[in-house]
Amino acid sequence: MMLQLIDRRKIYLYLFLLLILLSIHNVNSKKSINNYFKIKKIILNSSLEDDIYKEISLSLDQFYNSNIFSINSNEITSILNNFNIISEYKIKKEFPSVIKIDLKETNILAYFFDNNQKTYLGENGKKIRKKQDIKDDLPLIVGHVDINNFLDLKKKLLDNGFKLNDFVKYYSFKSNRWDLLYKDKILVKLPSSNLDTSISLLKEIIDSRNINDIKIIDLRIKNRIILS
Repeated sequence: MMLQLIDRRKIYLYLFLLLILLSIHNVNSKKSINNYFKIKKIILNSSLEDDIYKEISLSLDQFYNSNIFSINSNEITSILNNFNIISEYKIKKEFPSVIKIDLKETNILAYFFDNNQKTYLGENGKKIRKKQDIKDDLPLIVGHVDINNFLDLKKKLLDNGFKLNDFVKYYSFKSNRWDLLYKDKILVKLPSSNLDTSISLLKEIIDSRNINDIKIIDLRIKNRIILS
């Protein structure tokens, strides 16, 4: 009877020790799994300038060593949205430990002065403060800058066969009206309404006439064209 009791105690002891060993093994296994799925590399594919590229990379450093399953794409999106130069991005998790981000730079449409600081306007509708590699033929927006109105005007111009840089300056008025300086030669006065019709008419005038002696094309009055 005593022997049986001793044997049982030994069995209980062995079982207890086995449970401890299994627990330790499980903890180590969990650690190994967690380490396996920690983010070790973030790859940015883009043609962005070096300084912007580095700035974006640094802002994403916070995700290193985080579990790839716990990272929500919205967390990365909220950071990327702070960079106005970016127009599109695609975030992809490559298991077990890599995040790949494809970035597309927005096209620069024009520039203007905001609080006396030169500011660029992206096709994504965002203001861009600093940009090193800028083409020389960007038009200037003068006056009250309403970005949505400019993007609407740009669409109408392109739809009617113009290029944005056919016009050197865009004069914006609070009355929701535009004057455009065509190729640094002709001032075009557009109405505040029926822009599509007026821009289509402007295209006809420019394509069908000798405009060398024309200084002003005034289309502000409906059904009237004033050339001077």
